[in-house]
Amino acid sequence: MSLVPVRELRNHTADVIERARQGEEVTITSNGVPIATLVPIRSGKQAFLTKADMQRLVRRPGDPIAEFYDDEEPDETTDDLGPIQ
Repeated sequence: MSLVPVRELRNHTADVIERARQGEEVTITSNGVPIATLVPIRSGKQAFLTKADMQRLVRRPGDPIAEFYDDEEPDETTDDLGPIQ
């Protein structure tokens, strides 16, 4: 990690960004005090979901949903609450 004063960032923005792109973590300072850190984006993260990802997330008719309600008893109902008005 390296320290870069705000003035250097302002005067050499492209160079500082290129350092981050190359994998360096750059901490921006103002009057010697760290105020922000510029870090490279890790390539292991996806920027979007693929069609296959979405299909895994979508619930289809007939899919079991018990995993979401493990703490409820099967015979619990909301009948005692009355109609919604």
